[in-house]
Amino acid sequence: MKETFEFSLPLEEFRSLPVPVQGLDRKDIVLSDCFVDVNFLPPKLQEWLEVNPRVPKFTTKNKLAGTVAKGIVKTLQEEPERFALKNQGIYISVDSATYQKQPGGNGLLTLILTDKKRHGVINGGHTLRAILEAQDSSSSASAAYVRLHIYQLKDEVDIDMIADMAEGLNRSLQVDDPSLENLKGSFDQIKEVLKGKRGADQIAYQQGHTGNVDVVEVLTLCSLFNLNKYPNRRTHPYGLFGHRKAVLDTFLDDINSSDSAFGRILPKLHEILAFSERVQQVLAPELGKIKKSNRQKDNRIGSDPNKRDGYFISGELAELPLGFTYPLVAAFRANVCPEAWKKGQFKWLADPESLLQEYGKELATVVKQEYSDNKGKPAEVGRKEAAYRSCYNIITIALAERGNWQPQAG
Repeated sequence: MKETFEFSLPLEEFRSLPVPVQGLDRKDIVLSDCFVDVNFLPPKLQEWLEVNPRVPKFTTKNKLAGTVAKGIVKTLQEEPERFALKNQGIYISVDSATYQKQPGGNGLLTLILTDKKRHGVINGGHTLRAILEAQDSSSSASAAYVRLHIYQLKDEVDIDMIADMAEGLNRSLQVDDPSLENLKGSFDQIKEVLKGKRGADQIAYQQGHTGNVDVVEVLTLCSLFNLNKYPNRRTHPYGLFGHRKAVLDTFLDDINSSDSAFGRILPKLHEILAFSERVQQVLAPELGKIKKSNRQKDNRIGSDPNKRDGYFISGELAELPLGFTYPLVAAFRANVCPEAWKKGQFKWLADPESLLQEYGKELATVVKQEYSDNKGKPAEVGRKEAAYRSCYNIITIALAERGNWQPQAG
């Protein structure tokens, strides 16, 4: 049974051109492009996914599953202003698309869908669901724009051609670098050291894996302790945030070198992963009231929807933005014994848990101040040297007060 779905979107710009397909008239398929404020996408659009061969997967709590989907949600929450740059957008087929200029220069786009076998989201279903998940029905989500690729289809376009188009778009995604490296066996050492340990099955080593922790995030957490690259208070790993390829390339260049930093770090990998969750668990009371977005409901770090069970530790935790987590965890690089490092080993100068318990509030104060200084943008905290430097100095002073500190290189 056919069903008509009509909705309108306010736009600043709208562009169209015919798609050249042999055997069809020039305007049987017209492709239009625009950027739309994510707040205006109607929730009902998720009911039009029949033309999409890749339906999003969900957890038992009806949240998107998989690292790619979770990454989309994180971008919307932590870096909404960059979403249009970091996301490929949503591809949608429609019966008609009508754009009318409005007073003031902007316009209104009206889309009509009439047949679920021909019209709907043919690619970008995960993006759509992530947008709806990041929104709150009672208020506006953070300012983010998504690109819409709109295919207007005449009746002459065969359904089989629509199916081919949808399948082709969903297969056109380039296999990402971590997936290729996983096939090469580059992560075998990681798998070996985590074998049999809590959370080992939570790591996604390639696209399509259902684990909740991206392997590049694992490598980034390891890189925070790389004394070869960040040996002292003069150098800090703020450049790692958001630079997936650089993190992966550094790992690949390093892992088989004669002075491998990761060779020292990997035996401590599970401890580092567990400790990163302990940081979030312990500091949630200090940071829980910070807003993750501009929503009016469930927008704070400590809100129930932002809590989850630990992957590598037991108990519940409030998941901090990565922009907070990285400088907090990186502070404990000061707690790595430089003498042991020179001998090819990774050892703590003091028990990191005791440091976290005693000095966690000071670390949280740094993050809160940086968050305020950077206009309430968690991702910017993760990019700023000041956050890493200040947190590192707190742990350095703590070790000195305890008599545990050792001067590091340089």
